[in-house]
Amino acid sequence: MINNIQILQTTQKNLFLLVYLLLVLTGAVHATELHLPNGDRITGEVTRRADGKIYFQSPLLGALIVNETDAVVIEVPETPVESLAGLPPSIEQVKLREADPQKPKLPVPPKWKGKLEFGYQTQSGRSNALNYSARGEAERTKGVDSYRLSARYLYGETSDVLTTDRQDASFRWRHEISERVFGQTLSSYTSDRITGVDLNVEQNAGLGYKFLQRERQKASIGAGVTMQYREAEGIEKGINYLGEIFQDYTYKLNGRLTFLQDFNALFSPNARVRSVTSSTTGLPLDEEAENFKIRFNSTLQGKLSDRISLNLRYEYEYDNAILDKNERTDRRVTSSLGYSF
Repeated sequence: MINNIQILQTTQKNLFLLVYLLLVLTGAVHATELHLPNGDRITGEVTRRADGKIYFQSPLLGALIVNETDAVVIEVPETPVESLAGLPPSIEQVKLREADPQKPKLPVPPKWKGKLEFGYQTQSGRSNALNYSARGEAERTKGVDSYRLSARYLYGETSDVLTTDRQDASFRWRHEISERVFGQTLSSYTSDRITGVDLNVEQNAGLGYKFLQRERQKASIGAGVTMQYREAEGIEKGINYLGEIFQDYTYKLNGRLTFLQDFNALFSPNARVRSVTSSTTGLPLDEEAENFKIRFNSTLQGKLSDRISLNLRYEYEYDNAILDKNERTDRRVTSSLGYSF
């Protein structure tokens, strides 16, 4: 009876050692887990990381694609051989794992991330000038949806004469239809005292295509339809419909320097749909203005720290439906200090 017990114990130890060696050779004692904000932990393998997404292969769930901000990949340390062999771990092992100070904790990703920018410029001497700007931007990605909220205020004086007084804001929602195709809506508001635009509201809906997706470079292009409502000096008030094309580009030169650029153009299918009238007589002018608008923005952003950045911007806008021809073009170069949150 004793010999049988000894043989059984020797066999169990040999089997235990064999399972352990096989697991070591195959690398199965090391596992990769995908931790989700809801507490789920999925075991599998990371196949690749690209464009802010994690491509994960699970033996049970198959191929998964999640955003980097919505999950954390954890390399689980060696699993006790007792549990791999089907035996429960000892009480001491459970206590040691629970008390391990190095046990990784799942960080809670922020719902919104953004940046505040402030720019100021003054000049005195032959001429006096004062210019300042304030900007804010916030972004959020949730699954296949991304949101961006931005606002801007510009003010300037030259020789005590008001040269700039503008405020605008926009909200963009993008929904990924496939890996490269997306739909978007863009709502925007503008008010400008210098050009006489009291209120300009636009609502756009369109489709876009991501034609460039690399680790450092991303670019997309698209088109849509925009509904515009404008109240301005000398402009016929009402709703108008315009076609729109848009494009954006991002290039991360290195870990601290990033170049961003976006462009969009709005145009009316009917060249005479927006009539310009004289503000004094109310009679039509000899030359009516076609309703089209062009915007071009570019930014070179340099990170001074994780939170602080220095930004150099070039902005160009042309609006052909403004009464004063001299005010139709707006071109500016600004520098600002930014704080990320």
